Amino acid sequence: MIVGLDIDGVVADFLSAFLKLLETRLGNGPIETETIRSFNFKDHPFLTEEIVWKCMEEVSYNPAFWENLSSLISLEDWSRLEELSRSAKLVFVTHRHVRETYSIDEVSSNWLRRHGISRPVVYFTQEPKGKLVQDLGVRLFMDDRYENCQEVAENSQALVLMPHRTYNQDFHHPRVQRIWSFQELFTHMEKLNTPKPCP
Repeated sequence: MIVGLDIDGVVADFLSAFLKLLETRLGNGPIETETIRSFNFKDHPFLTEEIVWKCMEEVSYNPAFWENLSSLISLEDWSRLEELSRSAKLVFVTHRHVRETYSIDEVSSNWLRRHGISRPVVYFTQEPKGKLVQDLGVRLFMDDRYENCQEVAENSQALVLMPHRTYNQDFHHPRVQRIWSFQELFTHMEKLNTPKPCP
């Protein structure tokens, strides 16, 4: 069974680093993660789509931003992911932008290696993820963005997991399962790997 994971918001703490950048640009003091109810930022009290877009573009050209992201998961979780990776059962699927000024593939792969994934397999796409997830034969997929979760759930055979975040808390879909800890990934893996009893 192949497991597919998004990177940012699933194993890498994109939001905290991005909010710090926004704080620096705006000079308004701390921006609490609880105020981010959606990644389109349309309903935020003071963040505008324009400043968010400018900062998003800025980080896409800055390899150091991606290199310095913190991990969202434990050492034990990384160890279990490495077991999957060594068995060629783990892929990462991300919307990180490819730029000509540096290799986001190399930066992302090096970040994953630093956290214990010896041979990371990373796919970069700006297309909806569903077709790629289906083509890769992914049976269990995790993403924090509800738009991605819905699209993959409706366009692949994968079981889709969505880690609970402030910006996805209002989303519900019959084929997307909300999880509250990363360890639930491994519980779902075991369930999928358990043979169903004959009728």
